[in-house]
Amino acid sequence: MPALKLTYFDLRARAEPARLMLVQAGVDFEDKRLPAPWDDMAPWTELKPKTPFGVLPVLCVDGEEICQSMTIMRYCAHTYGLGGKNALENAQMDEIVDSIQDMVEKQYKAYLFEKDEAKKAELQKDFNEVALPKFLQQLEARLSKRGGDYFVGSKLSYADIMAYNFCSELPDKAAVTKTPNLSALVDKVANLPNIKKWVESRPKTVC
Repeated sequence: MPALKLTYFDLRARAEPARLMLVQAGVDFEDKRLPAPWDDMAPWTELKPKTPFGVLPVLCVDGEEICQSMTIMRYCAHTYGLGGKNALENAQMDEIVDSIQDMVEKQYKAYLFEKDEAKKAELQKDFNEVALPKFLQQLEARLSKRGGDYFVGSKLSYADIMAYNFCSELPDKAAVTKTPNLSALVDKVANLPNIKKWVESRPKTVC
């Protein structure tokens, strides 16, 4: 078993998908956390030029560094049994994951990155009332078309865990209740013993 060290800020955000994959797979890893930049910029300022692309997270696998959050998540998923059994299944999983990531970026822009308060309020209104309901219905349709239990095949995959992570981080979690199959999947993943234990014990952070 390779030695794994995942380095990120003391936040869930872009590292949590990889953490969830490793936790669900029962893999030991070092969860290295830097202070959030707004709490203490100095550790990140020192580390940043030493990283491959000047961003976090970074996963170190027996001394080899892998950068980019979704690359790390996919590596963990494929290495530890949460990927598909062929290229088509992996593409179907990636379709879900990449669509979710598009929405995550919209959410970050509306809630974290936009500084103009009037524009922020407008972006949040559009996200909650237009973009999110439409997207959740699209996920519901995809899930239902593929049997209703899992996004791909008949077993848990990284697409399902990513959907859980996205829905659990929504400002209005009740929005998911309007999509019954998706809601049931989110509950199913939330109650997986490894993930449930992790969520209950992980550091409490703002995002």
